[in-house]
Amino acid sequence: MPPAGIVAVVALVLLIYGVLKHVSLLYGPDGLSYLAVLAVIVLSMAVILLGCEVFANAVENIGERVGLSHATAGSLLAAIGTALPETLVPVFALVFGTKAHGEAIAVGAILGSPFMISTLAMFLVGATTIVLWIKKARDRPVFNVNTRAFQMDMYYFIPIMVFVLIISMLQNAAARYVGAFVLLGTYAVFFKTALSHEAAQGEQYVERLYANCYFGCSKSLTIIVVQIVSGLMFIVAGTCLFIEYITVFSIKTGISALVLSLVIAPVATELPEKFNSIAWTIRGKDTLAMANLTGAMVYQSTIPVSIGLLFTGWTLGHTELLNIMIAITMAAVLLITIKIKKTLPGWALLIGGIFYAAYMVRIFS
Repeated sequence: MPPAGIVAVVALVLLIYGVLKHVSLLYGPDGLSYLAVLAVIVLSMAVILLGCEVFANAVENIGERVGLSHATAGSLLAAIGTALPETLVPVFALVFGTKAHGEAIAVGAILGSPFMISTLAMFLVGATTIVLWIKKARDRPVFNVNTRAFQMDMYYFIPIMVFVLIISMLQNAAARYVGAFVLLGTYAVFFKTALSHEAAQGEQYVERLYANCYFGCSKSLTIIVVQIVSGLMFIVAGTCLFIEYITVFSIKTGISALVLSLVIAPVATELPEKFNSIAWTIRGKDTLAMANLTGAMVYQSTIPVSIGLLFTGWTLGHTELLNIMIAITMAAVLLITIKIKKTLPGWALLIGGIFYAAYMVRIFS
């Protein structure tokens, strides 16, 4: 049985979520002021941040407990955990939305996730690296990542996305169904392979567990799992609130459904990956930070895409296809850079910002 303190905190967060969810349904977009909507958006981001910190701390502890390398813990535990919000968005859209509107949001959210990670998230961790170097907190403006693990993730991600691009262009129902099961099988192989990542020299995990420090719990495996689940609950609740109120904001401001599905929803659902990776970068745990992103890229390009292929018409326009091609190109740029340089310079990660900005110009033009 989880300690009363943890149960009380989780219950409070879920109560706040329930109240705010009810308010948005009760009053609708027209009944809420801009100030109220923005206040809830800020609050939801705070809940996501709290969840990310709690989750990341527990991931490090469980990684140390079972002897996982940083690359494995990041690619699997952290990546799958923080990918829950963006996996839930297309599912909720398909289940609760109208057919046309639900499919549009689902496909946008599915494709937006690997794109956001490969461009905006990479830019943010690259910018963090550069800033730390300028502030003398790093010796070099370089991302000290496990290069073998990074290359392996890219060797999976790039062919997977090329495969998704081909399936998308065929517009054939049988090809979609076969493609979905190929993607599911591919992720199963990736999962098994990622478990074998070897630890780099000098890898260390966090020494303290928040449940132990603040609630006096033991550092048992059960308590670590409880903290992981609690962190995920905060992340999911905060993300759902963020999406709910950012949607209200978009309706009030007249933002189109395409922008909502391809830009706003993915930015919202990718907040956990960005927050965790930036935090790990600041702490000098670059392999954990990058594996969290690259592992999420592989996950997002297989599991959610397979859902889209199976349960939607998967009819993509030029904008959506461009989305896939940019993700492939950015991944290829990073892979080529790390093979030539034998390291990952911060400036290479900043290129993601250029791709992201170009795509935004395309979206809003």
